[in-house]
Amino acid sequence: MAQAAMELVPPLIRKTLLEKREFREEYGFKVGAVLSFDDSGVSIQRSAFFDAIREILSGRSELDVTDTEDRVWKLRNEAENRDLPTLVISSGEQRLVLPDFSVLSPDPEVRLRSFSEAASDVNLPASAQNAWRDILSERPLEDDEIDQFYSDFRDTPVHLARSIRSEIEKGQSSVSSLVPPSRRYFERLVGSYDGSETIRDYAAGGGRQLIEQLYAWRPYDGFLFSLFLSSHSALTAEITVGHLENEDLVHVFDFLEKQGDRLSQLGAIEVGFRILPESPEIEPYIISLVKQIRDDDTEGSDQGLKLLSALFILVDGELSRTRLMSAEPPFYRRLASLSQAALIHRQLVNSGADSSFCEWAYSNRGEQYYMQSLADMRLEPRWNPDLAVASQMKADFLGRIMIAAKNYEDNFKDSALHGLIFGAEADSIQSLCDFPHAYYPGPLEGAEDSPNTLPTDLSEAIEEQLTAEEVGVSSFIALVNSAMIFHVDSDQVELAAEALKQANYRLAKLKNKSQLLGILNGLATVAANSRNPPLADELRILLRRYRHDNRYGVSIEEAMRICLVASASHKELMEWREFAGDWLTELAFWDFEGDEGNVLHSHLRCLCHAVPELWVTCARADAALMAYNGR
Repeated sequence: MAQAAMELVPPLIRKTLLEKREFREEYGFKVGAVLSFDDSGVSIQRSAFFDAIREILSGRSELDVTDTEDRVWKLRNEAENRDLPTLVISSGEQRLVLPDFSVLSPDPEVRLRSFSEAASDVNLPASAQNAWRDILSERPLEDDEIDQFYSDFRDTPVHLARSIRSEIEKGQSSVSSLVPPSRRYFERLVGSYDGSETIRDYAAGGGRQLIEQLYAWRPYDGFLFSLFLSSHSALTAEITVGHLENEDLVHVFDFLEKQGDRLSQLGAIEVGFRILPESPEIEPYIISLVKQIRDDDTEGSDQGLKLLSALFILVDGELSRTRLMSAEPPFYRRLASLSQAALIHRQLVNSGADSSFCEWAYSNRGEQYYMQSLADMRLEPRWNPDLAVASQMKADFLGRIMIAAKNYEDNFKDSALHGLIFGAEADSIQSLCDFPHAYYPGPLEGAEDSPNTLPTDLSEAIEEQLTAEEVGVSSFIALVNSAMIFHVDSDQVELAAEALKQANYRLAKLKNKSQLLGILNGLATVAANSRNPPLADELRILLRRYRHDNRYGVSIEEAMRICLVASASHKELMEWREFAGDWLTELAFWDFEGDEGNVLHSHLRCLCHAVPELWVTCARADAALMAYNGR
């Protein structure tokens, strides 16, 4: 009866149930799993194969095993003396060296020695080591435990980096192999989320704890892996070098100069500025790293920051799709995304990745990334998805280099490095830190209020423009340009809402669509950053007015972006859901051009996947778009 019932269960649920040992034992199910060995094409029934391995490890010299195509293989242990087992199967001219199955040995010393070496090799966390060691000290693993055992090892950054490198060498890759669908893996990459509300709090908690564990594992390798956390200066501030010998420190910087990913290079620069007095020998490497970031061609080159940007979008979009971190603040997911992007990037350095790889990344997860990031603005309104482009990433990196250099300027005042950073030449870092892009918030800072006070002259300009008799494009320029950099007073935001109303939602002297979108997007950002729903309400009316003006032709994608950015004026989920859902439903009933109906429907589905609570208020929009697109 149980077997008959299972036939009616959907395949995914059936697979999940059969993976549970307790379920199989209770209902008498047996799973005939098959093992496949990489690209060899060899597959063998699992239980019979493991039984044969147990016999070999118990002292048998040789056994025959039969694969799924009835081909007979000789199984032997070719290890000598007290070496760990080296299991080999051979048939005719074909010979395969098997993975380490020492955990099936009847000898506890062999099991534990093999396990300790393997665990150290991949930096398996202490909690996982303790759990498996308790079992292996008592007995060999059972068949059902083998996959769980190796899955634990696969869910480590060390193993995944090797796997990605191997795939690159073979010229093959997939989203799932680059971004594993495992929360356990990402907790080992960036640390377990500890309830922190900001990245600065997390850096002092979970971030510091992970960095200390990496150093305890292996000083040199641990330092290199800690640099994957360089997506915020609060995290690089936790990275120290006291555990490293000077020779190893130089080797690290030499490696990063030749084979480092851009994020780790930035982290090494920030750490390097701090430790220069004690380690002056790394200055030439710091100069080289700074120049690499300065000279990164974000438009022409498909390596460097352009590749890192594409990888970040790919990883973040995939984490949105799998919803591995849907319960945590956006900054934690983005920390994981940037760290994983850096890990992948390091494997791709000097690989010859071209524009097709970046295009593949964008096309696979760009839409999901974009919708997720717009939804994230409800919680972290000061960062939007457009800030992930390579040019802005470079501006952010240069800004961080400048801040770190100012903090530690006394460490290199009379050096070539000082001229590179603070020189008057056009190619100095100081000269290249253009306003305002180098001062925008980073991807992990969207929840933080701007620390910059609005200058008096700029505040006066905002009020003068907003209270002018004629309301036009120029009325909002000062306000819009200040929103991403400075803390804007709520009274001034309310003046903007009132100005739109007084002008009957018409902008004087509006020349073209570019001007209109600049004002619409800018005011949406102001409404979000200041958490001002009244301005969002007025902006919705303004957009509605101009949507039907053929001279400007606001597309449905442009309208949806404005809608979702402005919706971030509502912080609470229920209020955001009502406001965004109502506006999106209005957009679903607009007159569409070309393929706009399909575009909006696709975006809506991605958005509701990111925030399922939105289905409550978007069901009518979904139904309308299905009907429209199905005509």
